[in-house]
Parts: sequence; structure tokens; C-alpha cells
Amino acid sequence: MVVVAQAPGGADVEWETSAACRDVDPGLFFGPNRYEPERERAHREAAAKAICATCPVITPCRNRALAEREMFGVWGGMGELERRSLLARTAGRSTRPRAG
Repeated sequence: MVVVAQAPGGADVEWETSAACRDVDPGLFFGPNRYEPERERAHREAAAKAICATCPVITPCRNRALAEREMFGVWGGMGELERRSLLARTAGRSTRPRAG
């Protein structure tokens, strides 16, 4: 059974009960506590993202992971590197001086 995301302060959020991952082994979404070869990681993350693709609450899950700067795992169909990249691009846009 997976422990789905919690809101800041540990409070449960309503969308958790509808998460497609709620009864899936968390290891699929977070990986092992050891070195994981790239090929294995890619396969595991693809399987996790396939579950996310069927999830009715993919958007609030992704939004929560981005807002909380989740460092590990697949959340809302996005892996760690995808979230970091998106956040970096978003930060770059918000810090550029405005033309005017």
C-alpha cells in the first residue's frame, strides 16, 4: 500500500482517496534504497508514470509535488528530474527583468 501525498503539516487532502497509486507498492514510485542502474530506473519510472496516466487526480498530485518541491519519486506523472527542470524554467521566467 502506498502512502499518498499529504498536505503541508501532514493533513490529508481530499484527492488522496481517489489516487490510482493508493494500493500500489511505493517502491515503484520511489525506487530502492540502494544504487539503481539507469535502465532499471527508467523501466520503474515508466511503469509508475503509466499508473499516473490513468489517475483521476494527476493534476492536484503534480501541483502538490511542485508546490512542496518534492525531491524524490514520481508524483503526478513527473519524475524528479522533470520536476526540477520545470521548476528551474519557471524560476528563470519569473526572475527575468521586464522589458519596458
